[in-house]
Amino acid sequence: MSNESTFRKQDAELNEVIALPDADGTVYTTGHDLGAVPADDARLAGMELEVRAPVLDGTALPVGGTVVYVVQHSTALASGYASLYGTVLTQSAAASVGGAAAATKRVRLPSDCNRYVRLAATSASAGDCSDSDAELRLLT
Repeated sequence: MSNESTFRKQDAELNEVIALPDADGTVYTTGHDLGAVPADDARLAGMELEVRAPVLDGTALPVGGTVVYVVQHSTALASGYASLYGTVLTQSAAASVGGAAAATKRVRLPSDCNRYVRLAATSASAGDCSDSDAELRLLT
């Protein structure tokens, strides 16, 4: 029998889902409590986040439109969030017809990551993207 590791198993409770904006603007997932602070860097070592961006059609993301995804962190659940890495994923509309394919990006948490993380999704020159959901998943 093989010795299977449980490392990186996905738990549905570690997912944060958010409907994208219905006009240009920014929306945020609920903050997720990592249960660790930078001093507990051993607990953060090896943890990864996965950002999942949905398929967007030409109506939701017309030519020239973009949706930018940024992972943010904070020492408090309700306020004080700052960018952890800058932009981790960008969906840009196809040049002639608009729309964008689904995309996924994995990012490792640095040892100085604050206790709470969330995803910010900002749309610009976009249509109504609110029928589509982005997701932030904590992989353990």
